[in-house]
Amino acid sequence: MVDLALSSDQQDIIDQARAVARRCLAPRAAEHDRSGTFPRQNITDLHEAGLLGLLVPTEYGGTGADLTAWSLAVAELAEACGSTALVFAMHSGAARLLAADAADNPLAARVLKEITADGALLSWGFSEPGTGGNILIPQLRAAVDGEEVHLAGTKAFCTGAGHADYYVINAHSGEEDFRRSQTMAVVPAGVEGLAVKETWDAMGMRANSANTLLLDCRVPFDHCVGGPGGGMPRLTHALPALILGLAAASLGIARAAQSFANDHVMRRKLAPTGQPLAAFQGVRLHIADMATAIHTARLTLLHGAWTAENDPLEVLGALNTTKYVCNKAAINVADTAMQVTGGHGFLRANPLERHYRDARAGAVMGSNLDALRDMIGKAALGLDPRSDTVTIPTGDTRP
Repeated sequence: MVDLALSSDQQDIIDQARAVARRCLAPRAAEHDRSGTFPRQNITDLHEAGLLGLLVPTEYGGTGADLTAWSLAVAELAEACGSTALVFAMHSGAARLLAADAADNPLAARVLKEITADGALLSWGFSEPGTGGNILIPQLRAAVDGEEVHLAGTKAFCTGAGHADYYVINAHSGEEDFRRSQTMAVVPAGVEGLAVKETWDAMGMRANSANTLLLDCRVPFDHCVGGPGGGMPRLTHALPALILGLAAASLGIARAAQSFANDHVMRRKLAPTGQPLAAFQGVRLHIADMATAIHTARLTLLHGAWTAENDPLEVLGALNTTKYVCNKAAINVADTAMQVTGGHGFLRANPLERHYRDARAGAVMGSNLDALRDMIGKAALGLDPRSDTVTIPTGDTRP
């Protein structure tokens, strides 16, 4: 049975994230958005609050939080500042990958301790100019050279690039066997042969510095999670956090848009009647649409997180649905909020136009909405979500 009730420990984590978000992140969000500057002080504040290590196991100084509490914490941060929440989500997913290797890998254990003790920031380097969201078919190559691995290629849309202390890079190992095809390398920011090309100037999530990485560098074997070619088993531990993080950020942005719209329709009076906009049924119907979309998205997020923790055989379908529902909710809620607030929502002086732009990010990050729909549709038909081949069942004579 799926139990979606929150424990007191989970609620404490969410409350802590909400407090930091409102006190520190929200007052700076508009300026970071306008200037496109990386929210460094926000990351420092998250570290000082003990949140950077939420998914780091306790033996390395972290909280060891579960995915449910962590996902809802991401949503709290995103309600205040979408860019900071996205940086935090990507960092946490990378930390979870290292946690899967730390018992056997001193380098992974050391980096986890640097997160909790020093506030070290991690970032993913998965997307590439030629592959986009198809992260498991990298063109970047990892070639074994003596006791080192040579990484050569380009990574695009790397959140926090130029500001992270470590990058987790996936590269093709050269092995034909898919299970041995992925090398997950931990690349320190200062390693020779790593360069950041500042390419990020986007419509939304403007402060997350998703720049391009240029790699022609070498790292020792122990910098490869699971060893060279051994990253795939470890990735299954981290992938749920990556997908849930994107979904949770969308949920937080949707709630921020809803909050602005609710406040506006309660305060804004229509001059001929003296009544607030909330007095009109047509407006309330839009408010209801937003409320139900957010409620559905939250329940879907909780179910996705629960499934990731308790039912790994069913996790892929649950995660695809979670991201799709939450991404769609952010877009639809932001659009509806803009409709009911009119010109006030359109003004850059108000936060809704930022939420409106940030809401689009989830739809194009990771698997995009159409790719998710396709995988969900395949699963509904009993097909393999990873295959484009459809085979008619044996013995089926229907036309």
